Amino acid sequence: MRRRAWLVGLCLYALGIAADLACHLIEDLRSGDQVIEFSELAVAFSAALFWPVDIVAMALLANR
Repeated sequence: MRRRAWLVGLCLYALGIAADLACHLIEDLRSGDQVIEFSELAVAFSAALFWPVDIVAMALLANR
């Protein structure tokens, strides 16, 4: 039972990574020259790995 709970948690975390990565890449496409560069991909990937922190940071920066 414990292994199944860990697997479900890991799958949900991976789903969050995919959604956050997609949001960052879509945002990069809509702004600027509408081309995703390698540096933007690296930033989007690193932000997606820590998506819970990224969500909090985006919420705090939106209030500025």
